[in-house]
Amino acid sequence: AGWLDSRHSFSFGGFHDPRFMGFRSLRVINDDRVEGGAGFGMHPHRDMEILSYVVSGGLTHRDSLGHEKTVRAGGVQYMSAGRGIAHSEFNASKSEPVHFCEHRQRTQ
Repeated sequence: AGWLDSRHSFSFGGFHDPRFMGFRSLRVINDDRVEGGAGFGMHPHRDMEILSYVVSGGLTHRDSLGHEKTVRAGGVQYMSAGRGIAHSEFNASKSEPVHFCEHRQRTQ
């Protein structure tokens, strides 16, 4: 997508390589840049621990439990998906890009 510049360490989304499926319980290490005003709509996760580190800009997180928070550069967002949760992540700025790294680890 034109609004997203993403680098993947392991198979993820449209990038699939059976040689790179993760490392032990670690499944995702993504380096993402999202254009101003853009982001990921509400989507589900389960059996995952998700850690997002904001390198620059701000990232707004909303989830199905009613939590909402904007994490700024140098900050961390941690989410335990447990048996299931839905969330969205959007660039907090309408004009400036946000750069963040996301790590996902399976809990089972």
